[in-house]
Amino acid sequence: MTTTPASHAGRPTDADPVDTRLPGGPEGRLYTAAFATVWDRLLEEVRSRNRWELVHHDEDLGLITIRCRVWVSLDSNGLTRVDLRYVPETRRGSGAGERRIRELVGRMDHALGPGTRVRA
Repeated sequence: MTTTPASHAGRPTDADPVDTRLPGGPEGRLYTAAFATVWDRLLEEVRSRNRWELVHHDEDLGLITIRCRVWVSLDSNGLTRVDLRYVPETRRGSGAGERRIRELVGRMDHALGPGTRVRA
């Protein structure tokens, strides 16, 4: 587990979150790739972003916290599930959060290769 200070972590906001687990939100991902492969690739993606700060990650919990919270878990069939939640700092941040989530999962789809994503 790694923890670093973040100026915005835990800050309450009145803006609506963007969450892949909610109806109408961007679609989460389900992969046939191993949990460890997906986990490592997500951390690489987060660390490669200039304006993203890795706040916390705990592989045992399957939780990565940046400005967007990412859950990585196994579903009942042993497939790797990735869900993301973004809480904007301002009301205008919701659109940017959804774009960031869509971009991240698109990059994950590409990085993990064709045939690893399972459509629910």
